[in-house]
Amino acid sequence: MVVQSRAGQWPLVGRETELSAFDSAWADRRMRGFVIGGPAGVGKTRIAEECLARVVQRGVKVARATASEAARAVPLGAVAHLIPATVDLSDPVKGFAAVASALASTDRQAKRALFVDDLHLLDTASTVLLRQLMDAGVIRLIATLRTGMPLSDAAKALTQGDSVRRVDLDVLDRLQVEELLRTTLGAPVGRRTLHDLFAASAGNVLYLRELVLGGLAGGTLISNGEIWELDENRPAGTPRLIELISARLDATEPIAQTALELLALCGQLPLADLEAIAPLDALVSLETNGLIRTQQDGRRVRATLAHPLYEEVLRERLPGFRRRSILLRQAERTEAQGARRRDDALHIASWRLAATGTADPGLLVRAAFVARHAHDYHQVVTLLSALPESHRTTTVKMLQGEALREQGQWEEAESLLAEAEEQVENENDRVAVTISRTMNLFWIGGQTSKALEVVGAAERRVQSPHGRQLLRITEGVVRSFSGEPLEALALLDQELPAEADGMVDVNAWLWGAMGRTIGLVSAGRLSEAVAWGEHACETHLRVDEHALLSHPAASVAPLILALAESGRLMEARAVGQRAYDELIAARTSGPQVWLALNLARVELISGHPASARRWYAEAATVAGARKQIKPQHLALHGVAACAALLGDSTGAKEAVVRAENYPPVGWFAGEERLSEAWRLAAQGDEVSARSVLLDAAQRARETGHSTSEALLLTDVARLGGMDKVVDRLSELAAQCDSALARQRLDFAVALADEDADQLSLVSSDAKALGLDLLSAEAAAAAAAIWRREGNPRKAAAAAQQADASHVYCEGARTPLLSVSESAAVLTRREREVAMLAAAGNASRDIAEILHLSVRTVNNHLQHTYSKLGVSSRRELAAALDMAKGRSTSP
Repeated sequence: MVVQSRAGQWPLVGRETELSAFDSAWADRRMRGFVIGGPAGVGKTRIAEECLARVVQRGVKVARATASEAARAVPLGAVAHLIPATVDLSDPVKGFAAVASALASTDRQAKRALFVDDLHLLDTASTVLLRQLMDAGVIRLIATLRTGMPLSDAAKALTQGDSVRRVDLDVLDRLQVEELLRTTLGAPVGRRTLHDLFAASAGNVLYLRELVLGGLAGGTLISNGEIWELDENRPAGTPRLIELISARLDATEPIAQTALELLALCGQLPLADLEAIAPLDALVSLETNGLIRTQQDGRRVRATLAHPLYEEVLRERLPGFRRRSILLRQAERTEAQGARRRDDALHIASWRLAATGTADPGLLVRAAFVARHAHDYHQVVTLLSALPESHRTTTVKMLQGEALREQGQWEEAESLLAEAEEQVENENDRVAVTISRTMNLFWIGGQTSKALEVVGAAERRVQSPHGRQLLRITEGVVRSFSGEPLEALALLDQELPAEADGMVDVNAWLWGAMGRTIGLVSAGRLSEAVAWGEHACETHLRVDEHALLSHPAASVAPLILALAESGRLMEARAVGQRAYDELIAARTSGPQVWLALNLARVELISGHPASARRWYAEAATVAGARKQIKPQHLALHGVAACAALLGDSTGAKEAVVRAENYPPVGWFAGEERLSEAWRLAAQGDEVSARSVLLDAAQRARETGHSTSEALLLTDVARLGGMDKVVDRLSELAAQCDSALARQRLDFAVALADEDADQLSLVSSDAKALGLDLLSAEAAAAAAAIWRREGNPRKAAAAAQQADASHVYCEGARTPLLSVSESAAVLTRREREVAMLAAAGNASRDIAEILHLSVRTVNNHLQHTYSKLGVSSRRELAAALDMAKGRSTSP
């Protein structure tokens, strides 16, 4: 791990432009200075240290001068160590010239650089002297200064002009923070962790560093071997960070402190509420000093703290009685204004509950519904848990149970929903509770059989046609997401209306629309799937005000799959990532697992195993934190498959071991065996890998998963079994109205025909669809064929085509990519025998695996030795390993 306690060892990421500007300036002999400006905490000193390291490597002598408030009071105090003792400074003009002359005569060949940190604090005499030394060519300046601080005329002159290059830093953006964290920690961070750290630091490098160090020291930032995750609570920093923030907050006048405390406890508030406790001048000062922000909200101006960490520090140091007083007074103030806004009930209830531990029951229930509409499920549980037992109606228990479900607490939710089911008084309530209970058991608990039992029992008790329709839709959803797409479509095609309008329970319609989309994707009816997926998303946005389903972004999960399997991979990725970030911002974690799984599959299809691995790991991590059992098996096998594709056999094995602790999903039937197949392929046993994939594809076919079958058969083709899959891929391409299905077929046919021209065309078409790995493999196969046929010009062009696509494949290692120029002369059978021999298999074992005689195996080996110019299995393994190594270079 790179993280250290000293700022100089914090890695530089996102500052490439500034460092390039320095290199350019230093190479220009006319340049006398390089100044790095910016606000506090953006990493000015860290960049300056890197600049110094670069000039030292070029043989430059470096001196330092650190400016400070203390040294500023003493003329030349910051640079006194640079002035020769023999120089008389009683006449500054002659003295400064003498200093320059003395330094220049010390070593006329020496190159000198002077680093001044916090140049804005430098006294005037030192500043004037430095300017003369720069003009005389005695030194070249590297300096930092904080923007927004007053500069003397001398300092302005020093930092301006054609001979001084200045760059000003800003805070890091989200992508730069993500890269910095990955570089620092040595592995990716979870998306929620990235969101939390970026929000807490606001891109300030100093704050980010202290948050990371604080998380590591406190054990709240931990790695599960794949990604780093931060504790669900807001990130805590180091004592140093708290001291820095406290010092800034304490610099405000006492009357302004009251406004800061109010915002810390109550969040964003109308400016009028702050004006009620602090004069306008004090509020203007807070905004000017960057402690609060204001923004227009309709006809009102609202204020909030400028930085999330200010809230944490202020809250921590507020005494209990003062906290209580502030909260109650704000509640009274809002009530006196009429509490007209919809979220006022939520705020008043929350403030009173936090202050006294209780609130009016009716207010608590109204506030819980407001919190539900805002998808703040933690707040829903907090509010409803404070209700006395006499007010815990069926509706309240169902609302609280659903909030618990969204937080992953499925066992607590099941207990509460079972209680609600016992006290229902009419069929409508029974149906609503049954649907909620079924989805909790199925989605979070992974209790598929129990979920179907619950919905079946309710169907036997419900008499109304509409109630029975809702229950059959629910059953269809469960079957769709548990691996029975054909059975699901038989129910949903019959029961699910085209529109949600007129449905008593719009929630059931939304579940049904998602289930139908998934069923259509699995069955290969992809045009319908995209249409239904888009329709479900649009409807969810329109009715979300009244729906009890989770955040509207949850409806995007099936649409990601529909778009991807239609060949619209880039669109699927963009739609999915945008929805995922919306869920994180809303602190809605339940649906994140399914979006992450589907985004992982998009990246796997695209041929980006590192990105896919990261999304599979994200899904497993979020599911683990939320105690969601159902997705773990598929997510962890996905991690293993990607690890194998990347040549990480240890990571693949560890993920498989973890996956076996969870039951299979049923969804994406057969795809969980990709991990087994690619682990075998990585060991050189492509024959066994193909056998695994063919068995998995048969299972997918038997359960109606046409798109999963096509994916698995494509991998059979890329592992040398193209002859075995062409006919079935042709049937699937005719069945699935998809550009992706047709591309998979074209790839397999061109491989089977050994048609280099066609493979080159497939490579171009695949690239246009975003299938980078398939594009690289097709071009690599074309290059191998042309080499074998003695056409070096076309072979070289195809190899360049393969390299152009493989750049985006994140180090993927597949047999087609690992064919070196020398190995390209081997026939397909010779290559199979060679790979097995290189993996350490004896001729008898190879013969058994390939169903050949030992004599035939040995003949193939002798032909291979002759073609490759080797004489032993060890030399053969070395030759093939060199070929594999080529495929890992970016």
